[in-house]
Amino acid sequence: MGEFKLLLPDGRGIMASVDQEGILAFVVVAGKGCPIRGTEMFDLMMRAFGPRVRTIAGVWRRGSQGQPSTNLDEVNKLTASGFSLEEAVCRTWTATRAVRWGFTSVTAVGLPEGLPGAFSKIDVLIEQGTAS
Repeated sequence: MGEFKLLLPDGRGIMASVDQEGILAFVVVAGKGCPIRGTEMFDLMMRAFGPRVRTIAGVWRRGSQGQPSTNLDEVNKLTASGFSLEEAVCRTWTATRAVRWGFTSVTAVGLPEGLPGAFSKIDVLIEQGTAS
């Protein structure tokens, strides 16, 4: 169990927690002009937790004010152009960063809300293992 936070004065940064089962949940806010790239924040988080992380949980939603979601937006872009949901999820920001840390088994869990190109909710688990 544990928490990780790296918050910048402007409110951007990363907050994460890993539970007793090794499930990591996190939120990162970076974007253009951020002095620390989101990928660097992700790597700092993964180094901080080390081998305690067994699964990365992705809870991808549109913000309450309609804010963009990097992962959800990428899935929508790709599924609108003909990729399957499974293929699109594997090409998201989180999944591609996780692969670099040995987390290669990506699974959508539950039923996503919406249709290809217009999903509003997707949950995924990214685990160590073989690519799917």
